[in-house]
Amino acid sequence: MGASRAAAGRLLGVIRDVQRFGAAEVLRRLNLNGLAGRPSSEVFMALVEFVCPAGGAIDEAVARQAMLENVIALAESGETTFDEMTPEQMNEFFLDFVSQSIEGMVMADLGQRGVTIPDDVDAVERMQTELHDFITGATRGRLSDRLEGLPGLTDQDIQGVISRIYESAFEIIAVAGEAAQ
Repeated sequence: MGASRAAAGRLLGVIRDVQRFGAAEVLRRLNLNGLAGRPSSEVFMALVEFVCPAGGAIDEAVARQAMLENVIALAESGETTFDEMTPEQMNEFFLDFVSQSIEGMVMADLGQRGVTIPDDVDAVERMQTELHDFITGATRGRLSDRLEGLPGLTDQDIQGVISRIYESAFEIIAVAGEAAQ
């Protein structure tokens, strides 16, 4: 989860700075002045390289995929401009990124560690749905309230929460997969 935790820290930093200094100033600091007033998905797409730099490791690819999936969902949602995004909308984007990156890493690690899962496709789909629901619920439950005090939330706080959710989710799905055999 190293790359996902680091990416979450960078994304949190951008969101924190937008709330402190405003979108225009953050875009200026990131040398993205030309994106002021543009749709939020365009800005976040430009931020992909900053938040999730390209790399060769699986966890880097998982973080990048989570960011890209969020950008696509944002574009399909009837978004506003980046400048008009509310703190709540930014927080939702962040929570969705964290949830998707944890879920992606759990799935990647299941395959890499050779965890046995059922042969029944319906059982696998149920497990994946349960995993998604658990991770989304845990992420929102453990982070939503903390995002209210965003300026005081440290990257270490976020990284600790992400690690604990990942570990719990991996253990739950690994045990369920083994039990279903």
